[in-house]
Amino acid sequence: MAYNFRNRNLLNTRGAYLGSSGSDSESQDDSDPDFLTPSRTPRRSTQNNTARAGGASSSRNLSGKRSRGNGEEHRRGRRERHRRRRRRRFSQVPQAQIGRRTVLSWLIGLGVIEENEVVWYVAAQSGNILGEGKVNREGILCSCCSGQLTVEEFEVHSGSKTRKPYQHIYLAGSQVSLLDCQIEAWEDKEEEEGRKLNNIQPASKAVDKNDDACMICADGGDLICCERCPSTFHPRCIFMEIIPQGDWLCPYCICKYCGNGNGNGLLMQCSQCEKQYHLRCGGEPLDLMNPPVAFCGSSCRKIYEGLHNLLGSQNELHDGLTWTLLQCTDEPFTGSYGEEEYKRIQCNSKIAVAWLVMNECFLSNIDRHTRANIVQSIVYNRGSNVTRINYSGFYTAILEKNDEIISVASIRVHGKRLAEMPFIGTRGEYRRLGMAYVLENCIESTLCSLKVEKLVIPSVSQLTGMWMDKYFFSRLQEERLVKELSLYNTVMFPSSVVRLHKNLAVLPDLNLSPQENEGHF
Repeated sequence: MAYNFRNRNLLNTRGAYLGSSGSDSESQDDSDPDFLTPSRTPRRSTQNNTARAGGASSSRNLSGKRSRGNGEEHRRGRRERHRRRRRRRFSQVPQAQIGRRTVLSWLIGLGVIEENEVVWYVAAQSGNILGEGKVNREGILCSCCSGQLTVEEFEVHSGSKTRKPYQHIYLAGSQVSLLDCQIEAWEDKEEEEGRKLNNIQPASKAVDKNDDACMICADGGDLICCERCPSTFHPRCIFMEIIPQGDWLCPYCICKYCGNGNGNGLLMQCSQCEKQYHLRCGGEPLDLMNPPVAFCGSSCRKIYEGLHNLLGSQNELHDGLTWTLLQCTDEPFTGSYGEEEYKRIQCNSKIAVAWLVMNECFLSNIDRHTRANIVQSIVYNRGSNVTRINYSGFYTAILEKNDEIISVASIRVHGKRLAEMPFIGTRGEYRRLGMAYVLENCIESTLCSLKVEKLVIPSVSQLTGMWMDKYFFSRLQEERLVKELSLYNTVMFPSSVVRLHKNLAVLPDLNLSPQENEGHF
């Protein structure tokens, strides 16, 4: 008996599905007010205990004013007292007043710190106050020289080089470090809501538990359903010529090597490409010291390790620009504030700022069936029980200048054969200055170093020529490539969006001079 199709007409057509890869040439900077992070009116700072402007003396010490306890319980108590002092009234911040997108502007926008609040740089060992200034959305205004400094510059200006400035800069009024403020903002309920698992459950009385949209094109209609997961497909979208009889398993529920979903032992999932495989068919031996991580082969392991080694490290470019690779991690903080935990806090804070930049650059992009915010889910690499909206594995690349995030891109690597970059956007005032070009080249250079073979992007028709002429992409037209792409869980776009691809060879790094490139290779 032939497999019975299940008809799924569109259940919800209200969602706008208009986003695609942006560029320096893109003029759209609309954002959806329904998905802007609301900001609180900042609490009133108690500045009675703060020193007035006029320069800080290294002889001043906080030891008599605050406990020097190092335990996480003590720090959590300080954060909680600081949180209780904040005012909880919400209001929208007009886009024109947003200004620069920095970690400090994010903290001010959430009401965790107050603009122009006095801060001190405190020596790690002695507790002496080495520097004083006022915090604002752009950085810190130094009290001794009236210079506008970045957070890192303020540390150096204060005579210290710990490379952990957020840990040693304290709000003078509450004596809470900026690092604790970052943790408080990250643990904010509204911030947590944006990074939760996209857990989509059918109605309790629903007979059909499968997804209502095709995994490849996101449309409804006559769909064939996987018997193991909620995924559904149009037969034509997966080039199925003969409808199978009996149970059918989708490409994401079978071994990537033998093509079977049963037999040959337990199916494992690769931590990089997220394909399933039998240990008997391939894959690397399990690392018993790190059991959650498994790889289908050495190429995926090398890609995974290469990307994770880059996380949180600022890479200097020309003209004061830096680029950094980020990924949201929601592991609990231990309070040790070691190198790795400090880097993780900075990564998460910049992820939150990167989402605000993306929200400025793109129109509302809501999955019309599940109502999931696609761009937000990608930036926060949110997983899901529905494969079609499972965005785990995404990384965010950012371009910064003087602590300000000016361009953001999202990338996901599906193994050595394919990487995708569904979104890249630049803030309005920096467009037409080549910022997206610089960031895209950094991403390409990284993928080349990891031996990834192909990069795929979407493009609206108006920008296709720009991507092909300036970035050397080609239309994805060859049937062999289209078939191969259908085997990967890439982000879906409407049929009006053009898919482009580029073969990644050993390309020169365009951010380096010719002499540097000769030495680079």
